[in-house]
Amino acid sequence: MKRLSIVVGLCMVLLLGTSVLIPSALGQTLPSFGNVVIVLGENTDYSTSYNSTNMPYLTSLANAYGLGVNYYSDTHPSIGNYFNVTTGYILTDNDSETPESFPVSKNNIALEVQKAGGTWKDYVESLPSVKNCEGLNSGVYYVRHDPLEYMTTINKEKSPYVCFSRFAKDLANKALPTLSWLVPNGCDDAHDCPIGTFDTWLQKEIGPLVESSYFQAGGSGLLIIVFDENASDGYPDCETTTEGQGCGGQVELVVVSPFSKKGYESQGGDERNYNSSYDAGDILRLMAQGLGLHTSNLGWADNGLPMADFFSTEHKR
Repeated sequence: MKRLSIVVGLCMVLLLGTSVLIPSALGQTLPSFGNVVIVLGENTDYSTSYNSTNMPYLTSLANAYGLGVNYYSDTHPSIGNYFNVTTGYILTDNDSETPESFPVSKNNIALEVQKAGGTWKDYVESLPSVKNCEGLNSGVYYVRHDPLEYMTTINKEKSPYVCFSRFAKDLANKALPTLSWLVPNGCDDAHDCPIGTFDTWLQKEIGPLVESSYFQAGGSGLLIIVFDENASDGYPDCETTTEGQGCGGQVELVVVSPFSKKGYESQGGDERNYNSSYDAGDILRLMAQGLGLHTSNLGWADNGLPMADFFSTEHKR
């Protein structure tokens, strides 16, 4: 019987190939991702960013890979959304909070990566603590756009907090960490500059990533590009520390992977959320579960959906 079990197990490995799948909430399944990269843009309505005139590069990615047409940010202003996508909680709506005034001891995605033996880096433009750390364009470093800086469970580790120039080097050396958190400065993320600035930044910094082996056939990368909130117009439009209310409005979500359904448009599906949309908790669930991490201590993501509809069934089990 033991020998039969071994034979059956070997056959299953051969059938599945190299793409091991991770069981998910409500019976959904995911590919097993080796590397996750995430970047957030700022304060932009869905119709403004998903627009080939305003953002031709991002729109080309959305059309080629996966677009969330029913994704809602959870609150205004920015800081609560950044915390939600890292911890699963909207911990505050006070944008003036700093790591010193508002240290966060909650579990978070980087800590889960670390506990599982993986690696993470916080790649930051215009980081004040690093000499000659410049962005693609000159801009302000907003610590509220850099949520990992607030996490007391990980921020004693200094080496993962690096200037953004390190990202291109790590990519060229095929040395990306398990989790790459990208933090453009306030111009390059479109907070202080026109939306086209962010698109140019994406083409320059993300273009080589998408063309790399991490995202070609045989790769196992996952790239998430999403906006923190809309321009405070439309409906809903409110401040809250309760997840799932859609208070930050409809924004664009783009999901890129070798496992992507090509040209896919996702209608969401998390019934806990406003309009049954996807939200930050579902992104957090996708990142954690896709990396094979524990999800039981990540707030709103605990019962979130991992957005498995974005990925081809041939890579799932």
